[in-house]
Amino acid sequence: MRQIIINEKCNGCGMCIVKCPKYFEENADGNAQVIKGVLAENDTVLNTVISECPVKAISLGNNVNKKQLIKEELDKLKALANGLAVNRDDIAFTDGYSCITNFPYIGSSRYEYRSSSSAESAGLDAFTSRAYSQIDSKILDCITTYRVNVIKPYYSTDERSIYTQFNKKISDILTAVANLVDKDKLPSDFCNLDVYPDRDIVWKMLEKGEIVGENFVGIVKREFEYSASYYRTYIDYDDTEVTEYGRGMFGRDREVTKYNYNAQDAVNELRSDLQDAVRYAKSDIEEATLGYIKGIVNNYNQKLKTCLNQKIRIVESAISKLQ
Repeated sequence: MRQIIINEKCNGCGMCIVKCPKYFEENADGNAQVIKGVLAENDTVLNTVISECPVKAISLGNNVNKKQLIKEELDKLKALANGLAVNRDDIAFTDGYSCITNFPYIGSSRYEYRSSSSAESAGLDAFTSRAYSQIDSKILDCITTYRVNVIKPYYSTDERSIYTQFNKKISDILTAVANLVDKDKLPSDFCNLDVYPDRDIVWKMLEKGEIVGENFVGIVKREFEYSASYYRTYIDYDDTEVTEYGRGMFGRDREVTKYNYNAQDAVNELRSDLQDAVRYAKSDIEEATLGYIKGIVNNYNQKLKTCLNQKIRIVESAISKLQ
């Protein structure tokens, strides 16, 4: 028996898939690929497809030892039976997650204050109520983005799940083995792999954002030491002459100096300080996250090893019966 080879010339016309579904299938890019573990027999239809391929992308390799191929696939299974490894780089809290966004704009107010100090105090009040009060929610936004983009694949079962992807990788090898051995000689569910960690307390808390979420705000705030009053020096003010009608002596109009405030510099400084605090907390965030994730991954690895060891024994038994 010989291996079937498809080279990079394949243009995805689909002729081989239509005429030889026993050997070919469509891949994610829309091109043809050989079904895993399928070898070429002395097949007239296959020979015709090879000769008729419009771009000459299909060929046959050398004769192969089926038993040796099965052993090679089995070695891959044994290596993967060790499961997933997760390290700090896998859950890195990059600078992108420290970006603080959507703070309110607190620009120039109306000229309505009678002194620079009263304008400055009003600006500080506006800054405190509209910006400084948002510290926790802005930090939580960063943590939530990190949790969804980086951590969620470790506590989900959808197509982005680390476990779904690893299961698929193993299932492809199981499919190749099944095709090489002969599916009829294997259990009907041999190629299926539906292993996931137990949905324990940590898993459920991660889903709700209860651990990589609100409590991580405290980790960041340990790196942030500024009170609202610290930003008073960043409150700017300006003055102008305003006519007050009928407010002077004997009801005469008069010119008075009025002040306004602009708190945007304080907002910008707060945003910068918060972003620095999030960056400074990077190591603690990663360390805490890694501890949570390793527990879930270890549970998956234990279940995977049990499942794969059983399948490996089945393959080894099948190999011993091959001629």
